[in-house]
Amino acid sequence: MTAHGAIDLARCEELALAGARGETEACNELVEHLWPFWLDAVASNRSMGSLAHSEDHVHNAVLALVAKIGRAGGSLRLYPPWRDQNRDKDFGDWMRIVVANVVRSYVRSQLGSRGGTDELSIKRLINEFSVSPALAELGERPPITALQTARQLAEFARRHLPPEQLSAISLWLEGNSFDEIEAQLGTEAGQAGKRVRAAIATLRRHFGVNAEK
Repeated sequence: MTAHGAIDLARCEELALAGARGETEACNELVEHLWPFWLDAVASNRSMGSLAHSEDHVHNAVLALVAKIGRAGGSLRLYPPWRDQNRDKDFGDWMRIVVANVVRSYVRSQLGSRGGTDELSIKRLINEFSVSPALAELGERPPITALQTARQLAEFARRHLPPEQLSAISLWLEGNSFDEIEAQLGTEAGQAGKRVRAAIATLRRHFGVNAEK
């Protein structure tokens, strides 16, 4: 990363290909590299509309990008075949497409298809986790940044959630709407919301937070 919001394309390309092969450290480094760019890109994306004026909404959308790009086996696996099919384009073009898709999905989740789920905030969940005694369970030093906290929350969720809750909340953290989650998981209407809410309640119990809060 050079200036705020400018991508080092060569380095990102290298890290993206390594991450697509399942190298976790490459995913982590790429996310740290892209973080300033994502903040700028999300805040300036027209699809964000009035949500762009809220720091919480911008960070929530960026955290959805972290969930997509920051884990082995995530969306980075789609980059090599995309690059092979688009020889005249580069990583920057692909990332702008990813950002646009995540922003649209996030906005839909806040303003439309979730219906009544605006009280479910990714940032709020991460903030609750960051101040909970649950962090000590991971045996790592306390996180300094929201990015580090998001990673540790994902690891904590993998340890404590049953598979159906974990799959639902993982997709929700990526910015998918309940309708999109149900389509991807092949569940009946209404099941995505139930699973995400149940996952959050389970996590909050482990955090030591009242699930009804």
